[in-house]
Amino acid sequence: MRIEILNRVGIVAIFSIACCCYTNLFSQVKIGNNPTSINPNSVLEIESTNKGLLLPRLALNSTTNTSPLSSFVQGMFVFNTATVNDIAPGIYYSDGTKWVRLNSTSASNFWARSGNSGTLASNDFLGTTDNAPLILKTKNVEQMRITENGRVGIGTSTPTATLQVKGQLVVDSLQGGNTITDNVVVANPADGRMKMLPANSILLGTEKSTEIVATSGQTIFNTPVQITDINKILLYRNGVLISFTINDVNSIISEIPCMMGDEIRIFQLK
Repeated sequence: MRIEILNRVGIVAIFSIACCCYTNLFSQVKIGNNPTSINPNSVLEIESTNKGLLLPRLALNSTTNTSPLSSFVQGMFVFNTATVNDIAPGIYYSDGTKWVRLNSTSASNFWARSGNSGTLASNDFLGTTDNAPLILKTKNVEQMRITENGRVGIGTSTPTATLQVKGQLVVDSLQGGNTITDNVVVANPADGRMKMLPANSILLGTEKSTEIVATSGQTIFNTPVQITDINKILLYRNGVLISFTINDVNSIISEIPCMMGDEIRIFQLK
């Protein structure tokens, strides 16, 4: 009878311990150092100062093939050992539809925000290797794009020329030109495409012209004849076409003050 009672007590004790272990097993688990101290937000915590976590090592076939697993399980991590198709050794995880390599590029291959050194023009570049454009954004809004075929669009995502700018264009610090030998740039009003014309061809319809050597700070210049149409007046400063406004029926005001000795030419077209 005594032996039977002891056996019953032993069974109860073992069952109680098993229940406690079962409860702890399905609440939180700590492996490694300090097993009694576990982060309250973790279901599993691993702590060690001299050991690491060893993932399952297996040979994948491709990023779109589940093998050797039976299906894609979202959140699954493995270390791939194979080099085949689009797979290379490294850590991969499943997003539920494919394998994604976690360590796809080493840190040494990233472009640094503070600048880079040791680059080779034959190997290093900023851009894409697939059939996709390079997009630059500010404030999360696209400002510039280089398309797959090399066209550059500023202010537009669909450039139709080698360079297309949507908006105002400012060209600063131009050198003086020659109205006899240089060309001028004109724009097609329909699509904005720029073309060249000989500068002297613009002067073929000239009715009157005048040449003035400016004084320092001079802005007002008399026109050859009375102004009837502002669109038929051209003002050149040292051979460069500049903007102006009407002062009165006989004179105009240049956009910027002249310097001593500037050559001013005014043409009024028919």
